[in-house]
Amino acid sequence: MVEVVYQPWKKIVIHEIVEYALNDLVKLQSLGVEPGGLGDFLLWADGIAFSSSTMLETKDVVKEKLEGIIHWSSVEWARMPEFKEVILIKETNVKVFVINVSGHPIYRAVSGWLKEYREPDTT
Repeated sequence: MVEVVYQPWKKIVIHEIVEYALNDLVKLQSLGVEPGGLGDFLLWADGIAFSSSTMLETKDVVKEKLEGIIHWSSVEWARMPEFKEVILIKETNVKVFVINVSGHPIYRAVSGWLKEYREPDTT
């Protein structure tokens, strides 16, 4: 018999965080998209819309993944109090789909963390 094991991530390391106004984040998702086309999707959890990029699968990154640590090279996000399934950019008629991932504990944890995140003062 095959054993099935669920082992969620222990830690997510985010290497770059950029907060945008929602309108700007949506426009970023549509860069290079032909008028009338579909932009890149956004994830939404508990009032936060975001997009993440994973790191290249190097030997070290894969080793850490097996230890339960995932690395995101960047997260771009914006506050979006109410969920909308699709955001239409009127000027180009580009649609950006938004996926509600509030039911996923990891994405919900990321959303909660982003709500509290403050850019460190480097002065």
